[in-house]
Amino acid sequence: MLSPGILYTTTALMALVAAACTVLCVVWSVPVWRRRLAPARGTSAASTLGAGGLSGWPAGVGSGLVSAGIAASALLAWYGVYCTLAAV
Repeated sequence: MLSPGILYTTTALMALVAAACTVLCVVWSVPVWRRRLAPARGTSAASTLGAGGLSGWPAGVGSGLVSAGIAASALLAWYGVYCTLAAV
């Protein structure tokens, strides 16, 4: 049997990761905040691809994949919190 101290420490650290991933997922879903997190690099690329760098469906697909990855990380971390609390 594992020590309750170890399980509570693991739960607390995993909850921090889960909360950070959840906040990042919410921030990434707001387009204005997303531009601040991932600004367009260089002026030549931004001028040839549009005002904000990549635009259109490629940017939407990429943003959706990033959102899905962050959300999956958050869900996995929250599930880990649940499992460690259930083990106590």
